[in-house]
Amino acid sequence: MPTHREAKAIPVGRILVAAVVAVMTAGCTYVAPSAGSEVRSTEASVSIPYPSPTPTSVAASWGAPLSGQFVSQAARTTGSVRITGTTAGATLTLEGVSVSSDQDLKVVLNEGALSKDPSGNMVVDDPKGMDIGANLKPGGGGSQSFQLPPVPAFKVRSVTIVDWQNRVAYGTADLMPTSR
Repeated sequence: MPTHREAKAIPVGRILVAAVVAVMTAGCTYVAPSAGSEVRSTEASVSIPYPSPTPTSVAASWGAPLSGQFVSQAARTTGSVRITGTTAGATLTLEGVSVSSDQDLKVVLNEGALSKDPSGNMVVDDPKGMDIGANLKPGGGGSQSFQLPPVPAFKVRSVTIVDWQNRVAYGTADLMPTSR
């Protein structure tokens, strides 16, 4: 059995450093501020405003302003579409849209663009899409606007008018950047 003098010495310095680090970091957490809130420092009475979405930042997240002309697919479709940034999100505006069918028509945002498939049909080249919950007015025509969220779920490259019941694309407009 080793005597007291033969026992290994415990490195007291390492234990003290570990204890100081543990005490300093105990209870330290980070909570991200919510949009529109202010971050307040406990060490000083300085408040730093957390940036809220602006029309410019929203427009940039959408790539707006964007616009395009509808191309017919399963039904004769004419008119144009425009996406612009607002303080609350973005606005999608349909102008002069006319569809030769008055089914249950919805507006869908697509990640893909319009292209020809091997059989020569016009299709959206990427099936990822988002129903914005907007029904096209029966008969189309005139101008219709729909609110969009501040940030898109993906890069929006086209807008399609869809016969929702039969899942048939009636017309799609590829979106291109436009001058402000």
